[in-house]
Amino acid sequence: MCGDHHPEMESDQSQWLFVTLLFLHQSCVSGSEWFQVVGPAVPVFVFPGEDTVLPCYLSPGISAEDLQIGWFRNDYTAPVCLYQNHGYIFEDQIPSYRGRAELFPEELFKGNVSLRLRDVRRSDHGLYNCLVRSPQHFEIALIDLSVRALGSQPSVSLHSPGGDQAQLLCRSEGWFPQPAVIWTDRDGNEVTSQPPTVDTDSQGLLSVSSYISVKQESNIFSCLVRSALPETDWGSQLHIPRDYFPAPSGWMVALFLTAAVTVAASVLLVIQWRRMDKQEALWKSELYYIMAVYGIPVVRAEIDAVKRAPIPKSQWQWICSAAAAVTLDPDTAHCELSLSEDGKRVRLGQTKSLSDKPHRFDSWRCVLSREAFTSGRHYWEVEVNNSWRIGVTRESALTKGRFIFSPQQGYWCLYSYLHDFYALTRPLTDLNQSLQPRKLGVCVDIEERKVSFYTVESRAHLYTFTDMVFPQGEKIYPVFWTLDECKDLVLLPAVSLEI
Repeated sequence: MCGDHHPEMESDQSQWLFVTLLFLHQSCVSGSEWFQVVGPAVPVFVFPGEDTVLPCYLSPGISAEDLQIGWFRNDYTAPVCLYQNHGYIFEDQIPSYRGRAELFPEELFKGNVSLRLRDVRRSDHGLYNCLVRSPQHFEIALIDLSVRALGSQPSVSLHSPGGDQAQLLCRSEGWFPQPAVIWTDRDGNEVTSQPPTVDTDSQGLLSVSSYISVKQESNIFSCLVRSALPETDWGSQLHIPRDYFPAPSGWMVALFLTAAVTVAASVLLVIQWRRMDKQEALWKSELYYIMAVYGIPVVRAEIDAVKRAPIPKSQWQWICSAAAAVTLDPDTAHCELSLSEDGKRVRLGQTKSLSDKPHRFDSWRCVLSREAFTSGRHYWEVEVNNSWRIGVTRESALTKGRFIFSPQQGYWCLYSYLHDFYALTRPLTDLNQSLQPRKLGVCVDIEERKVSFYTVESRAHLYTFTDMVFPQGEKIYPVFWTLDECKDLVLLPAVSLEI
């Protein structure tokens, strides 16, 4: 059936055969209930050396005690952790995870199949597959573990190779992922520098070194080392006096090194930043852990409560002037989706047998529209439910197997579930929860290669993807995903200009 399609096996048939035989070999498994395996929509963040939990649970929350539970990386013949017949199987386990990876056996009866990972290493960074199987069915959730490290305060040193030139060296150690290095002068203008040199230490952490050339003039140069993630920046300053350089009367060298912050302040900043970041990561892990164990929503405080002004009526009318009638294509619908006869409604329903089609989704609960766009501007509205991903995709994007919903994969979508509201960028972009819509407006501009989202009720702009990449003339399809069994996603009639 189309629900039992492994996400990574198309490129390695031998691994697919192995994992299939591995699970079919087990006969003493009870429970014939169908289930879904659900993981977090956001990465789990952790620092090297810390312990973490990769949340994963069954929906509905049936007991997993008699099921096979496997956690894998890229190789499905070598598990991170494998549990079956009420015990762990260590025979083929990846050696680096021995003694560090375990489940929560006391929570299995609640459907909690999360993985506890101790003493996290840089090499643990990446995607994990949480696979759960009964005799009739198996499902997989993809969990992203993001190991990150904030490096040292950058040090700046001055070197004179001779003549009227000198070089400044900025160096910082212990980063992951690779940071950006930015040089500025006293006026805050960026100074051109050579691409940084990057070295990797024995722990897999990165050191960066960057040079700039300075000429005969007095100035203050700042070196800013910035994380690729939205983190705190480190910076140092160096004052270059005019008489450092050779003058007609002879050589006089004077160097004044000043720090942007004192060492004590730097240490306090690191401690405070790490504490806040760890609390955020733990909160995200606990959110999904509580949902898994108790099956209840968790409410988080609204941080960005700024209300956005509505789009002017004239601009809104211009958007609506591109109104398009959109219907759902049953030939692309996943076998667990239930579509209305008129192609205007979809929800999660009973599994049914469907013939395979070239663009039918066989793992993600998605459906495309019948309509495709190759030029112009087009706008449509959707009445949303409690669990959705809505946006557009290019014709050449994957529909088979599991993949990451991201612009890099040809998917430009928003995601909403409970109190989570994101643009599915890499990394995710957190959107204002107070703007979660009941009716979502989508406008794609093929010539401009961008897609924008709006909340119809308040005419507020939510997000715009400006990085759409696709060949000229390729078809662009509206795409819809849902896990809501109680309420439909509803494609609304094309809007009227009389607003």
